[in-house]
Amino acid sequence: MWSRILRGLEGDPGRAGPAASLLGRVAAASLLILMTATWQLWSVTTFPRVPLVGALLRLPGWVEWTALAAFAAAQLVALIWGFDRRAGRRGVAISVLALGVLVLADQHRLQPWVYQLLVLEIVLAGLPAAEAIAVTRLLVASIYFYSALSKLDRSFFESGGGQIVDGLLESLRLTGSVTDGNRAVLAGIVALGELLVALGLCWRRARRYAWLASIALHALLLLALGPLGAGNKPGVLLWNLYFIAQNVILFGWAGELSVGEQATATASQQGHEGIARWAIRGLALFVLLFPLTEPLGICDVWPAWAVYATGPERARVFVAAADRGKLPEAARDYLQPPRFEDDLCLLRIDRWSLDASGSPLYPQNRFRLGVALALDATAAIGDGLVVELDGPADRFTGKTTSRRLQSRVAIAVELERDWLNGFPREH
Repeated sequence: MWSRILRGLEGDPGRAGPAASLLGRVAAASLLILMTATWQLWSVTTFPRVPLVGALLRLPGWVEWTALAAFAAAQLVALIWGFDRRAGRRGVAISVLALGVLVLADQHRLQPWVYQLLVLEIVLAGLPAAEAIAVTRLLVASIYFYSALSKLDRSFFESGGGQIVDGLLESLRLTGSVTDGNRAVLAGIVALGELLVALGLCWRRARRYAWLASIALHALLLLALGPLGAGNKPGVLLWNLYFIAQNVILFGWAGELSVGEQATATASQQGHEGIARWAIRGLALFVLLFPLTEPLGICDVWPAWAVYATGPERARVFVAAADRGKLPEAARDYLQPPRFEDDLCLLRIDRWSLDASGSPLYPQNRFRLGVALALDATAAIGDGLVVELDGPADRFTGKTTSRRLQSRVAIAVELERDWLNGFPREH
């Protein structure tokens, strides 16, 4: 069955080894560069931290610093020795464990590029080169597929493509000259383009065109999200640059099998068995299928590859105007003026996240509620703390359900319903 899943995704057997080795080094270097670019996210910052599991609420700071040091050292070993040597594979194993501790200690660190590169390194280090290339191709295609699927909803079209189209029009200085109808068309082109790339990467005859289209797609994203467009932080732009390098190696240099060679290649994969390798195959299958549970509220938005989608759940944090002075100074700069109808000030925690951690805010409502609780623990806001929750938008109507939570008690009761932790770290 496993061979049938990978059939047609294998690379040229003469190039698979060098391609897998090079891609592993590129992934390791990219992970180090991305973590350096977002160093605030991995150190003690002024932004609240919310563990992924409640058992780590009181985790000592020295554990995180030790894990960070172990990760950096092990990742350098993997980068220097390569994934095809024992020292490099051990480096990957240590760095994966260390990075896992860091992510569990603060779910804000589960950025899409962290998740992708973590899984990619495990696959490249633990599977034979030809199989690793095939599995990685399938994983990359799934990212485009799920990303496109998250945008094929009414809210994305009604918003005119959200940040992507906004940034692209801004970079081209066309913001004021495009109608809402044309913006909806551009949104459809974005979603359709990702979907066609995903399907093309899985079809051997179309792959040479699909990976070239993916390069063009990421070039446009760099234009839309870069300094001339939306002005995103370096981490987002570096991730797109990594995708370009990855796709050149993975779908270009790794080559293609001839039709006659495919059966031999897939059969040869069965000669490399073992519990560890079957565990990695199970992990790959899990990563491929887990996003299907996102509509059920099991998989989070980013592990489901719903990046730049406008339909996921949302939460807005408000503070009563009379309680503004109680907030930490680091948060006050992100307060908007009071609303006329209820004298509440919106706290732009998304902007606060970008400035304090160098990274986008983790999109789950439980994380945003955790940020609100952390503020209350510091400032004792009480009933002056209000959170407005929007559920996921209906794919066909675009409608959402909204609720209001007021006070720490109401927020804590809401968090108890989630299967993962949403309570902030205790300092």
